[in-house]
Amino acid sequence: MKTSLNIDLTFRLERAELPTIDEQYGWLWQFACSLQKAGLPLDQWYPPNHSPEASLLNKAFDTSGPTGAALALAKADSEVYPGVRGLGAWNGIEGPGGAAITDLLTTNGVSTCELASRGIEGLLNEKKLAEIMIEATRIWPASSIQAGPYKYFVDHQVFEKRPGAGWMLYLPRVITTRQVPEARDLIPVMQGKQQKGTIIVSVIGEPFSVENPEHLKVANAIETRLADQDLLPLFTEL
Repeated sequence: MKTSLNIDLTFRLERAELPTIDEQYGWLWQFACSLQKAGLPLDQWYPPNHSPEASLLNKAFDTSGPTGAALALAKADSEVYPGVRGLGAWNGIEGPGGAAITDLLTTNGVSTCELASRGIEGLLNEKKLAEIMIEATRIWPASSIQAGPYKYFVDHQVFEKRPGAGWMLYLPRVITTRQVPEARDLIPVMQGKQQKGTIIVSVIGEPFSVENPEHLKVANAIETRLADQDLLPLFTEL
C-alpha cells in the first residue's frame, strides 16, 4: 500500500472580503512552487473541470503563475455561497502517485488549504516536508498546519476538534522542549530575526506510519501534553 501524506493548513483571512480569484490562485501557485522540492513538477498540475479528461486539457500553472486557462475556468464557476470560494488543482494521477491541492476560503470563519497525496516519495522526506510547511507559513497566515497520514487524523488522533500532531504539527507560537519533552524535534519557524512559530516533530529518521504503535503513542502524547498546557487550540479558536 502506498503511504498517504496530507498537509492541512488553517488560517483566517486578514480582510472582510474574499481576495480576487487571481490572487487566491496565486497562493496555490506559490504552494505548487514549493512542492517542487518533493518532486512534483510545476507544469504537471491541472485545474478542476467537469471530467478528468477535460481537466487534463489545460495546465494550472506555469513559471510565471496560474495559467489563463485555469483562471478562466475558475471565473466561469459562479459562487454558490456569498463569502465562500474553493479553488484547486491536481496532478492528473488517480491512486498511487496522485496529489491534489484544495483551497477553501471563507470570510466568516476558518479557511483551509489541503494537500492530499498518496505515494509521493519526496513528501516522505522529513527535511523536505518541513521546508514545504515553512514555505506555507509565508503564503498564508497559518494558525495551524498538521502533516501526516490521512488515516491518523481520522482514526488515531486524541482530540477530534483540535489539530493532530501526526508526523509534524505547526503552531504559531514558540514551543520549547520543556513544554513538550515527547517531541523528537522542534523546528523554529522564523520571520526575519523573530521566531513566529514552531514545527513539532513526532518521528525522525523515518516516515510516520499508523501501522507503528510507537509512532501513534508519541503523537498522542504530544497532543495530550499540548492540550494540558492550553497550547493546542480548538479549531473554532483558530
